[in-house]
Amino acid sequence: MEGRYVTVNIPGASKILTLCEVGVYVIFPDNLATGKTAIQSTTFGSWFAEQGIDFSPGFTKSSSSCSSTTAQTNPWWRVDLRYIYRVSRVVITNRLDCCPERINGTEIRIGNSLENNGNNNSICAVISSIPAGVSSTYTCNNMEGRYVNLFLPGDSKYLTLCEVEVYGEGPLLKKTLVKMKLKSSSSLSEPEMRAQLLSQLQSALAKRGISDVTLQWSQTPAAQQEVMWKEDASGECVHKRILWQIEKMLILKSKYYDEYVYIANELGNYIFIT
Repeated sequence: MEGRYVTVNIPGASKILTLCEVGVYVIFPDNLATGKTAIQSTTFGSWFAEQGIDFSPGFTKSSSSCSSTTAQTNPWWRVDLRYIYRVSRVVITNRLDCCPERINGTEIRIGNSLENNGNNNSICAVISSIPAGVSSTYTCNNMEGRYVNLFLPGDSKYLTLCEVEVYGEGPLLKKTLVKMKLKSSSSLSEPEMRAQLLSQLQSALAKRGISDVTLQWSQTPAAQQEVMWKEDASGECVHKRILWQIEKMLILKSKYYDEYVYIANELGNYIFIT
């Protein structure tokens, strides 16, 4: 619903309306953390990791709206964006009811590696302090990454987060070149045949559960050699096929960062025969 004013009304006569607090929350459609998976190094009671991206800053009841680790060495929290994005900024909301200084020194890290649970990725910013209940924005200058980590170095530290928002552009497509061998009696120098080949390759990948992939030609493939496939009784060739060597001519683009090498290998092993 869209609106500027929020009204709480009890219909009827001689009614008393008593309110101790009214909270209004907005789901920001551009927040990349929306609906993603969050985990943390440890969990304090019911302060689960996903409560750091639940759109509720925990101003009324932190235990049901904020995430927190136990007291430990080097606690961390991470959200998996699933794909690679250019992250422009990260917004962190601190706890209102207690201990705002606990977040001091927390590092915001962004990248694609899960080495050391993602805590070795590049640093976007270090949080010096955030006042209680305040949301602070940290600029990340379009850092590329799938994982956003909050990492707090030190001993006996609690990492408490009441809301984490991530904004940027993407997902980014990963591009690679594929080497293939194809046997075809038709000329792949013809645009129609090249389009047919790409369509069949897309279908082959879809059968393997890979659908979000883009294929295109970088240049027209050329015949490597002719291969005689069948002769009649007189020894004359009645049908021949051409072996096409496609190397660094087929461009594969995919936002599945962890799987693009696997997809390329799948295509590389695919033999197309017409």
